[in-house]
Amino acid sequence: MTYFLLSAAVLAVALCVYFFLRRRPHALFVLAYQKVGKAPKNSRLQNEWISPRTFEKTLVWLRAHGFTPVSLQKLAEGKLPQKPVLLAFIGGYQSFISDIFPLLEKYQMPAAVFTAPDLAGTYNAWQNPHDEPWQNLLTEKELKTLHKSGLVSLGALGLGGEDATRTPALDATVIVRESLFRFKTQLGLKAEGFAFWPAANFDAKQAAQLLPERFTGPVLTPRLGLNKRTGKRLFYKILFPAKNPRAVRYALWKRR
Repeated sequence: MTYFLLSAAVLAVALCVYFFLRRRPHALFVLAYQKVGKAPKNSRLQNEWISPRTFEKTLVWLRAHGFTPVSLQKLAEGKLPQKPVLLAFIGGYQSFISDIFPLLEKYQMPAAVFTAPDLAGTYNAWQNPHDEPWQNLLTEKELKTLHKSGLVSLGALGLGGEDATRTPALDATVIVRESLFRFKTQLGLKAEGFAFWPAANFDAKQAAQLLPERFTGPVLTPRLGLNKRTGKRLFYKILFPAKNPRAVRYALWKRR
């Protein structure tokens, strides 16, 4: 009996070590950020913020370890480098153009910004102001400036930042499709991807039905598992360096 228990314990330890060390050579990671700078005093959303200095360290680390940031266009085409990573900024905060864009230019690394077309040039009205003060969002002019740079690809959120997974299917369909439509008609820009955010009740099958049939851009969600390096439209799971820096570093390490 003792021998059996010892063997079982050894096997359990071996399995744990295997899963801890197992490589994910074909995984594609999306590193998602929200707000840039220093969180306001007494903010309840501290883990949504990252400093420009920390982000720059991430860029340096990615380059040193052979990772190549890609655009939404490259992701949709499936023409990916050996170790691709998507740098995604959810919300479209104005601090992106002042604090992050200069770093992207410095290191010549692309990133993607996801924003709500109806809120361009206003503020993040989807947030409860009791958690922290509202933040300004990128204007139409700033979005076009970023797009023309060739370093920033743009994706859409719900019209006003709504969580489409919390609304009835018919209303959600209108929100998603109208958001993509208004990106073009109101902003004069093409949404290269879509992010279900925060996807509180996300279901991949249902969400796929909300998108237009001809829409082939990458779709982001915090809900699904490891991303595979394929050229198909997928629901890419996103990782949050500001919330879980150690878990993200571990995931990237397994991609070695």
